[in-house]
Amino acid sequence: MARFLSENWGNLLVIALIVLALAAVIRGRWRGRKGGKSGCGCGCDGCPSRGICHPEE
Repeated sequence: MARFLSENWGNLLVIALIVLALAAVIRGRWRGRKGGKSGCGCGCDGCPSRGICHPEE
């Protein structure tokens, strides 16, 4: 196991950074969704899918 880690530490570091970045993006979108922000960024006034994003309104 130690040999595997010593031979592949660079690859493992890059994979860990990618996973952390992906987790940060998912967390940000989750928090935005809970805060009432739209996923598309163009507003909801004329959107045909408004009822899907904001069913309580």
